Amino acid sequence: MSDSILYEYYVATDQGRREYMEDFVCTNRQHLINKNKWTKNFHVKNSDDLIEYFAVFDGHGGNDAAYFAQNNLLDEITKQTGFWSEDKGSVSRAISNGFISTTKAMWNVLGE
Repeated sequence: MSDSILYEYYVATDQGRREYMEDFVCTNRQHLINKNKWTKNFHVKNSDDLIEYFAVFDGHGGNDAAYFAQNNLLDEITKQTGFWSEDKGSVSRAISNGFISTTKAMWNVLGE
């Protein structure tokens, strides 16, 4: 186990005065098998093949958009052209495009 990556993280949420929780949190650590297949293997020898994804989705008056983003954003980001590039600019553009793609998909499902 000496070649494994070990870390801890904690998540806390607060509903506040609202009637129900509108916010979602997503923590995801996945090992890349190939560009189309993932495994949730938490003992990874090569950190280059690891994606760590931490996100907070704030409902702002409802939970539909936050729920949709929680369930779709990571997939939309990782399928963008350039995400798998070694070039940081290409990866950054792919992440931005993933957000845009998720928003458009959400509008199609939930309406504008």
